[in-house]
Order: sequence, then C-alpha cells, then structure tokens
Amino acid sequence: MPGTDNLKPPSTTDEAREWGRTGGKKSGESRRKKRDAKEAARLFLNLAATEQLDDNLAKLNVKKIDRTNMLGVIARLTLSAQSGNVRAAEVLFEIAGYNDAHTNNSNNMSVNIDQKDDENKVIIYLPHIEE
Repeated sequence: MPGTDNLKPPSTTDEAREWGRTGGKKSGESRRKKRDAKEAARLFLNLAATEQLDDNLAKLNVKKIDRTNMLGVIARLTLSAQSGNVRAAEVLFEIAGYNDAHTNNSNNMSVNIDQKDDENKVIIYLPHIEE
C-alpha cells in the first residue's frame, strides 16, 4: 500500500492504547467542528431574507413567513436549472430527495404519473441544447 513504508506498529500495548486515545480525541474534535459548521450553515439558511432577496421572493409570490435564505438559495437553483444549468438541477434534485436511486441514469429523469388522475398533469419543458 503506498504511503505506509514509514509507518511502524506500536511496540507495547500501552503505546497502542495511547495512540488510540489520541486518535479518538482528534476524531472527536473533527466531528465537533463539522457539527458546528453544519449548525452555523443551518442558522444562516433559516434566517429571514433581507432587502433584495426578500423583494425577489415577494415577486415570486412567496408568503412573508416563508422568505428565508434557504428558500432564496433554492429559488436561485431552480432558476439556474431552468436556464439549462445541469449541475444546479442535480443539486436541486438531491435537496428535494430525488437521487440516483429514483433514476436509471443521472441523465435520465423519470416521473411516474397515475393515468387515472387527469387533473394532475405534468408538463416538463426541456431546453434545446445545440451540439
């Protein structure tokens, strides 16, 4: 295995225990940092939209109580995906819970529609991409 030439096994069980304890402490620090970063991101995403973002969401007929930074990000992703940005569409589908488990291929999206229900018609507009 590359990069393991300079590794040496612990010489005693006490040394192995100490290395394990040190590794566990570092692992805990790393997990706490990731958790704190995730909490900070969620805090900012859940804050109320301000000024221009609030105005833009109002133009999209979003209720005042629902105008958050998270909805602003999702709205921007949606607009970008509708303009043909494939990566934005992938991220949007991932956020919404549509992942590769629901599709045969990441390039082929499928929608199951109950044909008995004529009121719930789905129209999908795909941009024409010249090759």
